[in-house]
Amino acid sequence: IEEEGKLVGYNLTAGGGLGMSHNNPNTYPRKADVIGFLKRDQVEAVAKAVLTVHRDFGDRTDRKHARLKYVLEEKGVAWFRQELESRLGFALEDPRPYRFERQGDRFGWHQQADGRSFLGLFVETGRIKDTDEIRLKSALRKVVDTYDTQVRLTPSQNVILVNILPEQVDGIDQILKEHGVSTTHEKSPIRSATMACPALPTCGLALAESERYLPGLIDRVEGLLQSRCMDREEIIVRMTGCPNGCARPYMAELGLVGNGVNQYQLWLGGTPNLQRLARPYMEKLPLDDLEKTLEPLLLSWKAAGGRRSFGDHIEKLGDQEVSALLTASA
Repeated sequence: IEEEGKLVGYNLTAGGGLGMSHNNPNTYPRKADVIGFLKRDQVEAVAKAVLTVHRDFGDRTDRKHARLKYVLEEKGVAWFRQELESRLGFALEDPRPYRFERQGDRFGWHQQADGRSFLGLFVETGRIKDTDEIRLKSALRKVVDTYDTQVRLTPSQNVILVNILPEQVDGIDQILKEHGVSTTHEKSPIRSATMACPALPTCGLALAESERYLPGLIDRVEGLLQSRCMDREEIIVRMTGCPNGCARPYMAELGLVGNGVNQYQLWLGGTPNLQRLARPYMEKLPLDDLEKTLEPLLLSWKAAGGRRSFGDHIEKLGDQEVSALLTASA
C-alpha cells in the first residue's frame, strides 16, 4: 500500500489456495481473506506468527487437509486475527483500500519510468522452445548472451526483457526477427489470456492432457467465436491435467480440470482480474463435446450485448440458468 508515492505497509491476506482432490469434499479451492494492515517493519514478525498459527492448528492427520486455508475456513477470520495478534503482542490495523483492475501482461515494447525500455513476449502455454517457425529459445539465448539482458518470468507464463538501453533496442529487434519472433503481439485476446500446466507426459499427477492440448483447443474456441462474430472477445481460459490447480483454473472465466482420459471438470464464472472463484458445472466434459457445450453459453453472452465479461455474464445468469443451457447442449 502506498501513499503519495511511498510504500507505507501491506495488507495481509491468508487462507487462499487452489489445490483440491476429486471426489473429496473436504478439499476445495478458496480465496484468501484480507486480515489487516501492517507496517513495513512488521512483515517478518507477522509472517512468523502466521506460520505458527498454522503449525499449532493445522490438520496433522490428513495431508490433503493440511492447509492454512482450511484453518481459516473452519475457525473464521475474526478468530484468526485474534490468535495472530495474541502472538504478535500488537494489533493489526484495519485493511487499507486497494483495487486490482485486471490480470495479464503487456506485450511489445514499452518505456520504463527511468527512460529505459522493456519488451513483453508471449509464451504459449509457458513453454520456451524452438519450433520450425519460431525459435524463441535460441532467440532469448542470443539476446541474453549479446546484451546481458535481464529477464522476468511473469505469473501468466510469459517473458519480459527489462532495463533495455535505447541503443540496444534495434539489435534485440533484429535478433528476434531473425528467429521468427514477433515483437508486435498479434495473438487473439482469448489466446493471450490462456494458461496451462505441464501435465502429460511431464507430471506424474496428471490425469489428462493440458499443455500439449491447449493450443489446439484454443484454435477450436477461436473458430467458435469467429463464426459468431465474437473473435475480438477475451475469455480467461485455464487448463490443468489434474485438480491441484497449478494453472489457477478455479479463478478463470473458463476452467478445464483433468478428471480422466480426455475428460475435464468444467468451471465457469471467474473474473478478468481473477478475484472471484469460478464454480464447477460439469464433472466429466469430453473434449469432443467442447463446441456444442460452449455454444449456448456464448450465444447467451452475445445476446446480452457484451456489456459484461464472460465470467460476469455467467455470474449474472445464475446456477439454474447456466445449468439449463448446459443441459440443452447435451
